Amino acid sequence: MEAGTSTSPIKRRLTAILAADAVGYSRQMSQDEERTLRVLAAQRAIIDRIIVAHGGRIISTAGDSVLAEFASSVEAVRCAVEIQEGLETRNAGLPEAERLLFRIGVNLGDVMIDGADILGDGVNVAARLEGIAEPGGICISSSVYDQIAGKLNLGFVDIGEKSLKNISRPIRVYRFDRSGELMAIPRRPSTQARTLWIAMGAAAVLAIAGIGVWRSGLFEQRVAAPPVAPPPSALQTPAPAPPAPVAGPGGTSQPSETASEETKLKLRIAEAERARAEAELARSRAEAEASKQRTRAERKDSAPATVPPIPAPPGAQPSATAAAPVASPGAPQPSAPEAAPTRIAAGSGTATRFCDAWEELKPFNDSLPARVIDGEIVVERGVPGQLGYTKMSGRPAPDGRLSLLGTFITTLPRLNGREIPMRFEGTYANGQYTLSGRQGNRTCSVIVRLDARP
Repeated sequence: MEAGTSTSPIKRRLTAILAADAVGYSRQMSQDEERTLRVLAAQRAIIDRIIVAHGGRIISTAGDSVLAEFASSVEAVRCAVEIQEGLETRNAGLPEAERLLFRIGVNLGDVMIDGADILGDGVNVAARLEGIAEPGGICISSSVYDQIAGKLNLGFVDIGEKSLKNISRPIRVYRFDRSGELMAIPRRPSTQARTLWIAMGAAAVLAIAGIGVWRSGLFEQRVAAPPVAPPPSALQTPAPAPPAPVAGPGGTSQPSETASEETKLKLRIAEAERARAEAELARSRAEAEASKQRTRAERKDSAPATVPPIPAPPGAQPSATAAAPVASPGAPQPSAPEAAPTRIAAGSGTATRFCDAWEELKPFNDSLPARVIDGEIVVERGVPGQLGYTKMSGRPAPDGRLSLLGTFITTLPRLNGREIPMRFEGTYANGQYTLSGRQGNRTCSVIVRLDARP
């Protein structure tokens, strides 16, 4: 073939495309260009770092938009979720006028290669999916959903087929849903899974019906039984008991074939109720401590300021300048109102953490070392850069409030040792700081006790 008559074949490949775009960027630029550019640069630094961490390649960055490709749909979706979480954490610390939200669309499609650029219908679909996503939200196509189903425990809701602009065919779209306290949202169940759940539900109904009949006394008409003890509370796990014989028509005893299954079912139900009750109790304690602190603050506003007394050593005589009223010998001495330390010079203590269940992880509580450095409370455990390393810090406010901010390196294998943000806030009461907040997507409470010298 003569030179100049051949044409190079068009190169194609199947790839996952991520398209992101800022919401209200033009409006913010018209109000304050310099501030908007600073905010966009900070947000883009977060986005670019996360894309690279997930093995993505940034194709173009026109103004306030980003286009990237991934060899894996799973990594593309993980990247999109982590971007929105990182931006949400940063926006939480900014005034409302300086917050910049992004929409993200992800599609898996065949694209054409033009040097370092990619073109084609697959790119256009990703851009249109980004356009219909909510501010701070994510939309993916059915081609991406089919690839991540069973691999990611993330919530996506089927919002049906959508007619996208300049796309000739309707596209089935899934929207990322983070409703509720947990991010774990069920995948589409298979026929076998649905059958299993129906069978378990039927077994539960039969078990409850059998317990109701037993408690109603119908069986007692045939066989005399000892008095039934009161049912255990929701927080107690009932001990498995041997199956009781059921009298037949002729007075003979027949063993119950379903007693073992009913006992196992009741144990599972009680265990789940106990876990939920423990998590609720931890939250209730944190709310109660915060309510007590508010009540104390209201009382202090109407009473003269006092300073907490320093305990005297055993056998020492009370100070002549003490402001406490004189009581009769042997009578208990009233304690002065407690005040939150406005500045802590030195000291150490512990931070007890209570966390709810999240995805496959069960509720837990643990203790972390706490110390005071130059008036700042620092909670730290582990070796920097290694799995499990946890660090958060904050300086107490004059009104007794405390905010602890930090990160920890997760030990979950599927998250590859990433840093997860932590934020807790609360007040001082009863010699401790009671805080509540989130550890990533997990709801937690923290109680900080310090043996500090004001």
